[in-house]
Order: sequence, then structure tokens, then C-alpha cells
Amino acid sequence: MNVKTRRYLAIFITCTAALALYGTAAYRVEQARQLPREYASCNFERCIPHNATLDALR
Repeated sequence: MNVKTRRYLAIFITCTAALALYGTAAYRVEQARQLPREYASCNFERCIPHNATLDALR
């Protein structure tokens, strides 16, 4: 392999990795967008329903 071939291979691998990361992020955003609203906001330590009253939050 000469230097020119290695440079093109490195550019190709870099572009492929960037596209893979972008595609993965877009896929995860789309999956999160399709979740029901109640489930999407309930993945943390404190799950607070959207229809809760102030007494229920205490």
C-alpha cells in the first residue's frame, strides 16, 4: 500500500464511522419519539406522571 491508498482508506473509514454514529443516533431518536409519552418520561429514578396533582408529588 502506498501513501495515497492509505490516505484514501483512512478518509473512507472516518466517513463510514461518522455515518454509522449519525445513523445510530437518528435511529435512537426515532425510537424514543415513538414511545408513549408516559413511558418516555419514566426512565429516571423519579417517575412523575404528567397528570399528577401537587399533593401526589409530595
